[in-house]
Amino acid sequence: MRVVILIDNTPNPHTDLQTEHGLSIYFEVDNRKWLMDVGASGKFEDNAARLGISIADIDCLVLSHAHRDHTGGLANFIKQNSKAKIFISSHIAGNYYYSTRRGSKRDISPDYSIVENNPERFVLVDTDIRLSESVMLHCNIPVLFGTPKANRTLLVNDLPDDFLHEMALCIDTPQGDIVLSACTHLGILNTLSACQCQDLYAYIGGTHLIDSDAENKYETDEQLTEIAYKIKSLYPQMKLITGHCTGINAQKILSETLGEKFISFYSGFIIEI
Repeated sequence: MRVVILIDNTPNPHTDLQTEHGLSIYFEVDNRKWLMDVGASGKFEDNAARLGISIADIDCLVLSHAHRDHTGGLANFIKQNSKAKIFISSHIAGNYYYSTRRGSKRDISPDYSIVENNPERFVLVDTDIRLSESVMLHCNIPVLFGTPKANRTLLVNDLPDDFLHEMALCIDTPQGDIVLSACTHLGILNTLSACQCQDLYAYIGGTHLIDSDAENKYETDEQLTEIAYKIKSLYPQMKLITGHCTGINAQKILSETLGEKFISFYSGFIIEI
């Protein structure tokens, strides 16, 4: 199995692939080509071409949640790909999403006109569903552990976002299960618990453990360390492969606790499993 980070916030240290505040993850399994999210713009498509990946050949697209940094490239995807079914949460319909993180209220909703103009392409889901022999889509993520503090700056309509629209994938491989989750607003521990992995090989995605700044205080170093130790205790064999909305300080603390099990990704990062 091959997993490729088509676009991320972090530049590729080896080549000049594009970056943005967004995420798109490509993978191949069950003789099919898959995509989770399409970044904030069409840049994911440019990087895919540079990496020898054809967007036209994608068989299935999963949009992990409603935010624009994961859905912004949808128009580009529809233009290039005429066959893939696109799975989105039914909780998205009729709602608008906002961020207040930088002081003003910014609309970060997806472009609903794309869904309205291409209804035959979309599958709305609200329950866990098997997409192929090896791929399970998890739509219901119970909150058993704490959730990221940065969630408080995110709204659905005019209310705090409950992230019922967030979804994750669990992929069965000979090496063990792999969980793909994009921003993980409901928290990495809750997401891993919902996937009910018996033999977890890797988690790939963001953690929404954003670094604090002068205006916003999120998880303390002690709280980040506690999360890291919980991951290590519950999933001692799991590789944590992360980037996007995992802050630099959070990555440092996670790395100190998880050691060689911690890996940072970037645009063009390839994982061979």
